[in-house]
Amino acid sequence: MNSTKKNLMKNFNLYLLIFLLYFVTTIIRVIPDGFHPDSLVYMSMAVDMADGTSSFWHLHFTDELFNNFYEHPPLGIVTMAIPFYIFGDTLLVDKLYGIVFGIFIALLISAIVGLVLKKHKRNALLLALFYFLAFPITSNTLENNLLEIPATLFILFSVYFFLKYALLNLNRTLYATLFSLSIFGAFLVKGPVTIFPLAVPFFYFLLFSNIYSFKEMLRFYGFTALFSLLLISALYFYPESNHYISTYFHNQIISSIDGSRGGNEHFKLISQLLTDISAIFFISFLSVSISQKKFAKLPFSKLFWLFILIGLSGSLPLEVSPRQHDYYIFPSLAFFAIAFAILFVQEVSTLLKKLYGYKFIVLLNTILVITSIIITTDKLNSNSRYKNFYNDFIKANVDIKTDSKIGTCVSNPEDYAKFYNNIGLKANLKRHYRAEITKNGREQEYYLTTKSSLKDCQPDETKYLFIGQENASYYLIYRKLTN
Repeated sequence: MNSTKKNLMKNFNLYLLIFLLYFVTTIIRVIPDGFHPDSLVYMSMAVDMADGTSSFWHLHFTDELFNNFYEHPPLGIVTMAIPFYIFGDTLLVDKLYGIVFGIFIALLISAIVGLVLKKHKRNALLLALFYFLAFPITSNTLENNLLEIPATLFILFSVYFFLKYALLNLNRTLYATLFSLSIFGAFLVKGPVTIFPLAVPFFYFLLFSNIYSFKEMLRFYGFTALFSLLLISALYFYPESNHYISTYFHNQIISSIDGSRGGNEHFKLISQLLTDISAIFFISFLSVSISQKKFAKLPFSKLFWLFILIGLSGSLPLEVSPRQHDYYIFPSLAFFAIAFAILFVQEVSTLLKKLYGYKFIVLLNTILVITSIIITTDKLNSNSRYKNFYNDFIKANVDIKTDSKIGTCVSNPEDYAKFYNNIGLKANLKRHYRAEITKNGREQEYYLTTKSSLKDCQPDETKYLFIGQENASYYLIYRKLTN
């Protein structure tokens, strides 16, 4: 009984360790005020969708910016709209969306690890989650509610369904359908860059042809092609989806590849990925080798190479476009994490058993708890972005009617850029107040200028009432007086 209790406590402390690492690396980052501009745009459209002012194929941000939104397929916005539909328009959804989806992603990583490994499942799962969190891109993506998050969920589902069918010899038709639907879901979130799991059956045949025949692979691809064709046909023959996807391909995909959307950074992503992977590999290798007092012998198994190939298939094609952001490779990180967990699990299991054990984990958890409390206290009531906006609007309790138009006036180039060329102000006003700025300054109920532009943009005090705070740091907001 004592042995059982000890094992339960050890398991508890190991899982608590992963949660605390998740808290320190990711959850703690959403505590300060301020959101990524993409998050503000997506969440604003999700709120509109939840209350019915926009729809699946008719997304809208503001009248002047993304009046008809074709930057991405719409399913990702739907995944954001669902919690707003359930809980209402609350910023808690913005704070917790990526965090909760991160947990869903962790559960799918766990399910995949449980499928492919027979030994050291618990340690492999914990190691996979640890490596997943070790990529700096993970916390950055989850914090910022980027569309790569729901896309990754669908991608992981597709790989899980294929592996479950292949490893357990389950119904081909059913799992080809689930596989196709998952990839289709990923496509409707983030477009063609998410269809790389289509290569998984080929990779599996390539590495495991002794148990997965060429004929069986062709049969699975045949069913997948059939279901995919049905889904694509539905998009093509439905006029609204046809128009949306066609416009999306022209505006986003083609212009990104030919460079007309900007960017001149080919190989930036692969360079970032190689740097992160190399750091994870060498730190793990050296840690294990030092503990054993000899160079570790690692089993570069076929299973390891399977997940490496899946990860590379999701990363390398991105180099086609010169427009690159590090979070574009987020969907492939889970597969690299699983690969390294498979590679190091045996050595790490031995290491945990011999060197550290239960007391070390308890000590590490205690340190992480104390660290979490200190960092959380420091981040409460702080700003990570848009400090001027939060000081002059949110903390000043400025009240702006929903769906209002805010007239603007600025008189110097720096203010002009912040008002009209930078999406930050527009996105914050839309998300926090569902309001929009317009250059038609004094025709609107609200009037916005800045301290540095006030000399040339002073409103008529007989017509406008200042509603901001007296010690405003940057923005000055007025409301038109009613007769």
